[in-house]
Amino acid sequence: MTSELADVALERMDGFVVATVAGEIDMSNAVRVRERIAGFVTPEDWAVVMDLSELTFIDSAGLYGVSVLAELLEERRQRLLLCVPPSGSIARTVEIVGLHSVSIHADRDLALAAVRADQPTSRPYPPED
Repeated sequence: MTSELADVALERMDGFVVATVAGEIDMSNAVRVRERIAGFVTPEDWAVVMDLSELTFIDSAGLYGVSVLAELLEERRQRLLLCVPPSGSIARTVEIVGLHSVSIHADRDLALAAVRADQPTSRPYPPED
């Protein structure tokens, strides 16, 4: 799906979702990007790897959207892992804001390895109140 400024490619792998976001996330499209990813995730998925390696810009509204997505997934007993290459403006922006509730990895392979290594053997469903 193409949102203004951002392309979001979604795929399901082994019980988790990989969301690759390319382009820009700003106040004009942050909600649509977040809703697109959240809407793709099912109760059977236990994690989301959000690959930002093809992202060229993210502002505070975009980072807020990532934070809200992480909170939503946490409420569902699901995890969010980010792939953010260590060099460039995206990494610097993420570092300044500090997304402490999100696991951040330097590349896609590391993020995928982390999500597979941490895959739960069982998970209560539905989430307890």
